[in-house]
Amino acid sequence: MAVRNIYLKIERVPGYSPVAPADHVSPPIQYGRDCMRNEHHEDGSIPPDEIAARRLTALVYREYNDPGYLVPKPDKLVAADINEPPFLHRVPGTVIYARPGDRLLIHVKNADSTPHSFHLHGLHYGIESDGSWPFGTQSADGRRSDEICPGDKWTYTFDVKNDTVGVWPFHDHWRNNRGLFGGLVVLSPREHEHLPRFPLPPDFEEDVDKILKELEREHHKPERQRRHRQHAGAEDTDDDEDVAAHRMGVPTGAGMTMDAEMRMGGPAPVPASGHSHGLDLGDLPPALIPYVATLEELAHAPQPPTPHTHTLHVPLFFHQMSGRRGTPVFQSAPLNVGATYTSAPFTLAATYDYHCGFHPDVMNGSVTVQPGGPSTTHVTIVDFAFVPANAVVGVGGQVIWTNNGPINVHSVVEDGGDSLPSYCLNGRSFVGNTPTIVAHTGQRIRWYVFNLDLGMTWHNFHTHAQRWTFADQEIDVRSIGPAESLMVETKAPPVLLLPPAIEKSQHADHRPKNAAQYHLRGDFLVHCHVEMHMMQGLAALVRSHQTVWLTPAQKHELETTVGLPLDPGDNACPAVKLDRCSSAVGGQWEELPNLPQITFMHAVLLANSNRILYWGYGPRADQARLWDQSTGMYTAPANQPANIHADQNIWSGAHAQLNDAQGRVLVLGGFHNSPNPPLTPNTERRSFLFDPTTPLPWTGTADMHVGRFYPTTITLANGNPLTLFGSQNGSPGLVDASLETYTPGGAGAWSAPKPVAFNYLWYPWTFLLPNGELFIAGPQKPARRFNPAAPVIDDTTATQYNQVFPFRGSAAGGNMEGTAVLLPLRPPHHEPRVLILGGSGSSIDDTAEWIDPSVPAPAWQPLPPLNIGRDRVNSVLLPDGRVMVAGGIGVLPDGGPVEIFDPEDPTAGFEMGPNMKHARGYHSAAILLPDGSIVMGGDKAGGMEGGGVPNERYRPSYFFKPRPTITASPPNISYGTGFSVGTPAPGAIGEVVLMRAGAVTHGFNHNQRYVGCAITGSGASQVHAAAPPNGNVAPPGHYFLFLVDNDRIPSTGAWIQLS
Repeated sequence: MAVRNIYLKIERVPGYSPVAPADHVSPPIQYGRDCMRNEHHEDGSIPPDEIAARRLTALVYREYNDPGYLVPKPDKLVAADINEPPFLHRVPGTVIYARPGDRLLIHVKNADSTPHSFHLHGLHYGIESDGSWPFGTQSADGRRSDEICPGDKWTYTFDVKNDTVGVWPFHDHWRNNRGLFGGLVVLSPREHEHLPRFPLPPDFEEDVDKILKELEREHHKPERQRRHRQHAGAEDTDDDEDVAAHRMGVPTGAGMTMDAEMRMGGPAPVPASGHSHGLDLGDLPPALIPYVATLEELAHAPQPPTPHTHTLHVPLFFHQMSGRRGTPVFQSAPLNVGATYTSAPFTLAATYDYHCGFHPDVMNGSVTVQPGGPSTTHVTIVDFAFVPANAVVGVGGQVIWTNNGPINVHSVVEDGGDSLPSYCLNGRSFVGNTPTIVAHTGQRIRWYVFNLDLGMTWHNFHTHAQRWTFADQEIDVRSIGPAESLMVETKAPPVLLLPPAIEKSQHADHRPKNAAQYHLRGDFLVHCHVEMHMMQGLAALVRSHQTVWLTPAQKHELETTVGLPLDPGDNACPAVKLDRCSSAVGGQWEELPNLPQITFMHAVLLANSNRILYWGYGPRADQARLWDQSTGMYTAPANQPANIHADQNIWSGAHAQLNDAQGRVLVLGGFHNSPNPPLTPNTERRSFLFDPTTPLPWTGTADMHVGRFYPTTITLANGNPLTLFGSQNGSPGLVDASLETYTPGGAGAWSAPKPVAFNYLWYPWTFLLPNGELFIAGPQKPARRFNPAAPVIDDTTATQYNQVFPFRGSAAGGNMEGTAVLLPLRPPHHEPRVLILGGSGSSIDDTAEWIDPSVPAPAWQPLPPLNIGRDRVNSVLLPDGRVMVAGGIGVLPDGGPVEIFDPEDPTAGFEMGPNMKHARGYHSAAILLPDGSIVMGGDKAGGMEGGGVPNERYRPSYFFKPRPTITASPPNISYGTGFSVGTPAPGAIGEVVLMRAGAVTHGFNHNQRYVGCAITGSGASQVHAAAPPNGNVAPPGHYFLFLVDNDRIPSTGAWIQLS
């Protein structure tokens, strides 16, 4: 038999962390990661305290090339693993390859401080090589095969025969979870051809062998190597060439070093010092130092890729690691009197004992990390105590130590203890640290799988998109018990399964001339399918590469259907949005850049644009502002209302869009909040027009007949604005129970006030019904309906509708709390439903109710309550027909959650969404943009701070789903006529919707309206619809046109004018 000498030394790897096994790494290696973003690792990184808590002193069987254990064997365990650390920081230490006909002499030296042994499965051996205490043998000098004492050696003998082809684990029979194990792979001779090989400089092996021989001659080694010194009768077949090969770790006839054509072009740099990245060179003969240092430098360098035609050999060890930590979780520098030390955030619930490094016998303390504890805990250091001695801090919190002396220098040093147990693959935990096997689509991967988790835990081996044959069945998962091993062969999966037409064009004979080459990458999991084990880090990757040829059209097809996973050429964790699916359910808030300068109290969307005109408190000379979504900038108009009337104060007035080509805005009323100039009794009668198309947009128009503070203004069927109610603050306490309408043209004109037999305090929730009546839903009780064109507007019980909840509208001060919205009007009958919700006081603030005024006996009906009470709250109609509710919460540190109500599923109630960053309340506004997002701003409680608080934008759930598109639409449509909208997929469209541009203040949008248009047919790239029948259903003016698909996902809006 061919005799092979294998030299293993049991060595410590101090400070080893399975999530950061090496501090010095070269690209593309990165550690301290969890690319699966498991709990507490959501950002893809592992916190420093967890890295430290997992540290232990690992143990390995490190393989050497010579009997003096001078030259380590640097070969990688897995040549294709781009995350594997260099050999000095690797667990396990080695994998041995053999073939039938070998006799293995495995020389094990124990360099640890406790006894160990070596036990190998599967091969032929005698009891002297079993290594199982206490059943071993003892030599004449007292050494034992089952208990290698510190500093001792034992040689184990194994025969490799045909019946041993397979994979066999070896391990210490003194149980530990510190990494003292490895594997032996027995392959047939033909399968040795492309085993992993380490790239060495030219003549490296020969030079090292010459030095080793010279050292033997000069007796620099303890004794000359003698064959079979401890094994009489072993067959002596070594020759000089084999000895040299054995020293370099080469299986006889197989070759474990890089073929000449694959070697690096020249020697690697040699460190100048006696120490490199963890390797102690001090005890080496000087002649060997540059060569051993070169080995380590090469081990840190990126390795050449394995050719695509070669089989990848992948030993994979499932195991646990745990032991005593030698590295403290926290440790300060010396702290002079007055100095402080702040720990890193504690992310693990645990108790850590610590001491003063200068006075360890008398100064001790503990830190208990527990959920719900304080975010910051202060500990005072005095001579000679920590106060408090037992500190408590919350998960994610920090402890701050301050040395108050008064005399001595102190420090803070964690005691160490048991490490946090780690489930490992090849000594590492969590994807990003564990093996990432780089392969090419279709490349063979031979897995040598070992379960060295020798406790009571079973694992299984599961490969994604790969399979193998077992018991005449194709499988992709197999259980492995403790100490069990298996060998399977798979193929690296394709990154993409291409559509047949694109697949055909990959062949050179069918490749289009305009096809370009693209390199794809796909990461496929390999893991234990016990979910708890996988989530605790027992997972790795096969990184499959695929090259495809695509025309621009084919590239576009893949990008728009399945995505085109181009290879970025890095080793980074994939970029993900952790809230993507939650956003697809509840939407997402974002803070807008820049400050609004003025409180976002009144907001009007300007026609044919994505600009908002808004204003807030007054009187002030620069009361109005513009925000442009396309630029994100806030600007002041070229002139202001104060340039027209010095006594103006449009704070708490009203507004409406006019039906004209310019998209002018009517602004009226205001707040006579002071008896002093410049305000006058006419302040609340003032009216203005804002024309976004002119250099000086603000102009005056006819004053109202009476002053109106907190009036409501809506647009009638003829396009003229109507304003009603509002108080005359010049006559305190007087609410003007009247209405008047505005006629544009020239200087404009207001009709004479028409008395109303009832009144509502401040911003009554008024809606134009499809039958031409007005319906007032509150805020006060009862609700009413009436005909604004009637000669006399009286008040009868037949047109009054008491809300369900008794305290609705009863709060002191007028109660404009809560909000109201007219729900979608859909063809053919456009039945109106009105929703009101929220209010002042715990008995009303979470309530909601609705009514349909079109039924014979209208009555308010209760709805499921809000999830959280709201008083001064905003509501916005969304283009998918739902209602977004936000703001009005004063009890939370932020703005609280958005809530979504779906009128088509009322029993589902209000669905919670993400929280706003800033609280919004009394003086706030929320308004829909053409793209379907909502801008919200304003004060949290009337504190006049809104101009210094960023506005926010809410993107509803449909922003995170594929949306239909509008390719063409008419700029104008007329009542009852047909029109067509271009779209690539007309068959997928379920609704054609007109949404009136909003004009909102104090939680009530006076003009928002959702009107469905009947779909009359479709063409190849168009959907045909009918415009609303009249102005009562949809008052004339500027609208957004939306297409809503069958899944109720809306397109982006297109401006359209209805007249």
